[in-house]
Order: sequence, then structure tokens, then C-alpha cells
Amino acid sequence: MALGIVIFAAAILVIIMVHEYGHFVAAKLLGFKAPKFFVGFGPTLWSFTRGETEYGIKALPIGGFVKIAGMSPYEDIAPEDRERSYTSRPLWARAIVIGAGSATHWVIAFVVLVVTAMTIGYPTGHQTTEVAGIERSVAGRTTAAAEAGFQAGDRIVAIDGRRVTRWAEVRHFIRAHPGDAATFTVVRDGKRIDLHVRFGKALAAGSGRIVAYAPPGGSLPPARAGRQVIGFLGVASAPEYRTTGFGRALTRSGGQLWTLTRDSAVGIGQVFSMVGDGRLWAALGGQGPRQPSGSPIGIVGAGRIAGESSATGNWLALVGLIVGFTVFVGLMNLLPLPPLDGGHLAVVLWEAVTGRQVDVRKLVPIAAAVISFFVLLSVAVLYLDLARPIQSPF
Repeated sequence: MALGIVIFAAAILVIIMVHEYGHFVAAKLLGFKAPKFFVGFGPTLWSFTRGETEYGIKALPIGGFVKIAGMSPYEDIAPEDRERSYTSRPLWARAIVIGAGSATHWVIAFVVLVVTAMTIGYPTGHQTTEVAGIERSVAGRTTAAAEAGFQAGDRIVAIDGRRVTRWAEVRHFIRAHPGDAATFTVVRDGKRIDLHVRFGKALAAGSGRIVAYAPPGGSLPPARAGRQVIGFLGVASAPEYRTTGFGRALTRSGGQLWTLTRDSAVGIGQVFSMVGDGRLWAALGGQGPRQPSGSPIGIVGAGRIAGESSATGNWLALVGLIVGFTVFVGLMNLLPLPPLDGGHLAVVLWEAVTGRQVDVRKLVPIAAAVISFFVLLSVAVLYLDLARPIQSPF
């Protein structure tokens, strides 16, 4: 579990730094003066100067920043730097520098999706004979899988000496032998192991839903019309994944990126609507776990899900969480609110349309209000992540 949390935390730091690096590179290429580029905040631990820029690491590894001369309305600009200060550069150049940070989020997400498609792959819709998880009890009764000693990661290769290659074969055998005994041959850590099983029994409705269960040796109530007695083991199969070539990975990742962007826009709207209609504040006084849908999740909650997904070997879910977070933050940062990048872009657009320069100092109270709002929202979501954690699907 710790590995997933470390990966998620490292990914967040990388995303933030690449965001700032996007601003930095664009500023350098377009002739802005960028005197500082730092990882972290707080006291400086180490730094060096190359050219006109000081690079370094600060004590708190919770982000990073690039300083562009003239972006602060209260900064004194040396006469020799005024031509290269932020407010002296053309509006189109300022827009590129501001937008370059958020643009990196889509670049990162796209690259991760392409690499994932070529390495991990995506589910084909078919199941393998590998055991993904064990259901250890049903209605307080131990399952046959738990009694026999099945483990996640076991690959079923034979039943009663007969070779099996498809999950449909395994499933059919289990369902057709309620209460019977069988020997499953599995491959575990490269070794073949025989597991002796006596199946439980279950009553299944026409839809396949289990409505009653009896452990090995137990009995079921009489089956009513429309229900049948089936064998029950208590294992879940792992999905089959298939990787793609580079060309297919590009097209697939492009479509996924569009879907993630659309879903992130909807998610941002839901966050603000939950605040506006009071659902978020009502959740603060609620009880029990929250559901993943319709509830905001913070860094702590996301880190917990990341840890649980890695602990169960669901690396695709971890990748999805990181990519979704990347796109969501990138889109959130483009909201036309100071001091977000979108707020700076809104100022550039206003100046381009009206031809009048904006006194950014008059926007400071608005920026303070926006920061206060996001701080309160972050604290509220942090409390929910700790006191009422999301019910994880893993």
C-alpha cells in the first residue's frame, strides 16, 4: 500500500514541477527575465546560479515556483530589466507564458496514457484464469476458496487433472458441481500446487445474483421457481489485458484525454454546486463512509485509494487516478479567477479587447478571497477524507 502512496505523491510533485517548468521555458524562449526556479517552498536548502537564474531546493517539498520579473505588482524592477519584465512584453507572449504551465498537464497525461497502452494495456472484456481476489466469507460463513487456501495471483491451470485455459471453463465447472469435491492445480510463484476444494452451494436468481449461500457441507432453503442451485467457490478472476502498438496507442490516448477533460469539467462544476447548495457542508456533519460518486476527494483520500489499488495489483487504476488528477488540476487552474493562471489569462484578454492596462493591485482582494475559498474547501475535504473516507472499490 505504501508503494502506491509514494508513487502518487511523487507524481503530484512531478506534475507541479513540470507545470512550473512550462512557464519557465516559455518565459526564457520569449525573452522574459526569470531570475528564480525552485523546487518546494520555505527556507532554501541548496541553490546555484547559472546565467541570470537561481535554481534550488527549498525545505518544504510541496510544490515549486518560477519567478518572472514584473509579475508582482509590488516588485521594483531595475531599469535594465524593464524591457524584459512581464508587463512590458507583448500580450500574445504573456498569454503563451501563462498558458504554458497548464498545457503541460495535457502533455503529461497524454504521454502517460500512450506508455500505459503500450506496456500495461487495457482490458479486452475477457477474463483470465488468474485469481484477482478471494471472497473469504459470505453472510459470515467461510467460503470454499478461503478454506482451500486460494491466494490472489494464483493461475488456475487444471481441474481434476484436466487442463483449463479460459475462465468460462472454470466458471462452468464450479457452477455445475454444488457441494462436490475437486482438485485445482494452480501456478503460484512459478510452482504448481494442488488445492483440494469442496464447493459451497448457492441459490442464484435468473439474473445470476446470489440470493442464498451455504458453506461446504451446509444446506440451502428450497429453491423457488426461477432460481437454481449452483456451486460456489469464492474467487474473482483477473481481466485480460492487451497492449497496443504506437499508432493505436496515440489514437486511443487522444480519445481518452478528451473524455478525461470533459469529465473534469463536469467534476469542477459539481464541486462548486456542492458548495453552493450546501451538500458539502451537510456532508461534514454526516456519518459513515462516503461513496466515490458525487463526493469531492482530496489528496489524502486519493492517496489512500492509490495505495489500495497498488496493494491489489490494480496498476491501471493507479495510472487512471494520476492521469485524472493531472487533467483535473490543469483545467481547474484555467478558471478565470485570480491568482490562478486563468485569472492572468483573463487580464491579458481584457487588455487585448479594451486596449487598457489593468491595475493588478486592484485584483489583490479578489485573489485573497479566491485563495481563502480554496483553503477552506481543502480543509473541509481533508476532514472528510480523514473522518469519512471514501468507500474504496479496492
